[in-house]
Amino acid sequence: ARTTPRNDQGYLRQPTLAGDTIVFVCDDDLWSVPATGGTARRLTAGLGEPSTPCLSADGRWIAYAGRDEQHPEVFVMPAEGGAARRLTYLGPDVMVRGWTRDGHILFVTTQGQPFFRNYRAYTIDPAGGLPQPLTLGQVNHLAFGPGNARLIGRNTADPARWKRYRGGTAGHLWIDAQGSGHYRRMTELKGNITSPRWIGSRGDFLTDAEGVGNLYSFLPDGADLPRHARSRAADKSA
Repeated sequence: ARTTPRNDQGYLRQPTLAGDTIVFVCDDDLWSVPATGGTARRLTAGLGEPSTPCLSADGRWIAYAGRDEQHPEVFVMPAEGGAARRLTYLGPDVMVRGWTRDGHILFVTTQGQPFFRNYRAYTIDPAGGLPQPLTLGQVNHLAFGPGNARLIGRNTADPARWKRYRGGTAGHLWIDAQGSGHYRRMTELKGNITSPRWIGSRGDFLTDAEGVGNLYSFLPDGADLPRHARSRAADKSA
């Protein structure tokens, strides 16, 4: 008799890493697993849909966007599990983007904006209080580098359909490598760009510049652009 192969593989998305802990989204919940591998542990079991989780640098807290009351708001919870606390009451779209060096949660929102893609960056104390705006204009992603350096992603959403798009809302990056407050658009980076980060002295990002989304990195001056992911569709020599 023929048997149907069983597939227990989940759709794992939006991972965040701190120390030896990975937190990710699957089946509309947050899960935690050691970076070395093992059994994943479910951290949430609510009716809402958590998204964009970000572990704090010390690995103690998870900030994320939760939909417990239908629209997304910023929540924070212990990384080992436990009760989550709602921090914002904004209403429009919200996405958590990380933590600042002083331990505040960084997020972007369309609150108060005339267009649904027009995000602005804010920070909020995980202990509570009012969100504090960052006067940086449109921001979809924001990453902090050495000193006061910053890397801004504009139009850098990450929908499943983003690859090979070349229209007017394609993603691009702006960099202030010296922390002076003056930004330049990084025209050295081609394709549709998303998910920028800053790791050590280099920035990295996803782009479809070679036709398929892959991971690349760069120096603050835009030079040295190696590809780190090796998709066979992009690597014609594979």
